[in-house]
Amino acid sequence: MVFIEGTSGEPRTLVDALVADHERLKGTHLLDSRVIPNSPYAKLTDYFHIITMHVNPDYRDAVKKGTVDFLPVALTQTPKLFTTTVPLDVALVHVSPPDEKGNVSFGCVPGFNRDAAHCAKMVIAQMNEQMPYTYGDTLMHISDFDYIVEVDRPVQAWPDPTIGPDEEAVARVVSERINDGDTVCIGVGAIPEALIKTLKDRRHLGIHTGMISDSIIDLMESGVVTNERKAHQRGLTVSGAAVGSDKLFKFIHRHPKLELYPYTYTHDANIISKFDNFVTVVSAIEVDLSGQVNAETVKGVQISAVGGQGEWLRGAAAAPNGRSIIAFTSSIRGRTSHISRIIPRLGEGTITSVSRYDVDMVATEYGIAELKGKTLSQRAEALISISHPEFRDELQKTRRGTG
Repeated sequence: MVFIEGTSGEPRTLVDALVADHERLKGTHLLDSRVIPNSPYAKLTDYFHIITMHVNPDYRDAVKKGTVDFLPVALTQTPKLFTTTVPLDVALVHVSPPDEKGNVSFGCVPGFNRDAAHCAKMVIAQMNEQMPYTYGDTLMHISDFDYIVEVDRPVQAWPDPTIGPDEEAVARVVSERINDGDTVCIGVGAIPEALIKTLKDRRHLGIHTGMISDSIIDLMESGVVTNERKAHQRGLTVSGAAVGSDKLFKFIHRHPKLELYPYTYTHDANIISKFDNFVTVVSAIEVDLSGQVNAETVKGVQISAVGGQGEWLRGAAAAPNGRSIIAFTSSIRGRTSHISRIIPRLGEGTITSVSRYDVDMVATEYGIAELKGKTLSQRAEALISISHPEFRDELQKTRRGTG
């Protein structure tokens, strides 16, 4: 089994070599965590047996057809998998040049990279002059690698999300629940990026999250994010990955107030529970009237991953004054259809990504439904009140058994 880190941690030179040698390497099993589209090996399913921990657009048809396998796994579980049920023979990783002590950094994505490097029988590193050197738990001594390929090429950029008026409206609703001094997990994507833009009048926010993007730069430089009131790791912005443009990679390089850690640390509910006033904002595809959340499938087809939602919500629930918010637009309007994302019940074949017991609040552009401690009837009423107005009567009828 060959592990390949995804996002901005992808070692593209090593991947290109793998693809160029695909005839000889036919039958090789690949395990990846891709998110950025247009992988050079994604279509080579006649040569590689690909197992993915995140179904991005490259893989959706292949997963549906069964030519690519999806591995459901919470982000905190991977080190155990790498040595037991999915043992790694080779890890292809992406690192910075060494420091004066001979330590390289896993740079912008310690994520799965560092754990894979510690677990694999053989480790091949792409040592990139342009990979930032970051602090936290990102270091490994150069002598611990079996092979090193030196390169000087841009780190994989993260595409900017498309933000529309509905996403901006959801962000405004969510921002009302974020106060000065809160420690937040926001992440990346259209709603998170829109949300960050609404926080410019806040002060002394802290960051403990799974991913940061270019938008963190303005928040830290303007004084919105100071981390001064964090109950744990005070003064530090903490993330599992940094994905964005070259501007971000230069910003995080040896930044004394920013640390990166493997996902096993950032997503650990025991760590998250240490923060006073912790707020996590995560997304969903649809939520039913009991509060069950589907964040992975559309019509039974896997389109993303399990991720760390469960850990974030459980960690927030255990934190003093912790809150969690499932945030998404109330509906999807296509060329020929308009579909509610708040539905009577999850359909057959739909995955329950988050159980109703773990859901605290749900937000759309029409407001926030507080579900924690509510009966099923109260939950349904609250969720219908934030659904798209076009679907409210239908949801009420279905709920009463008259639809």
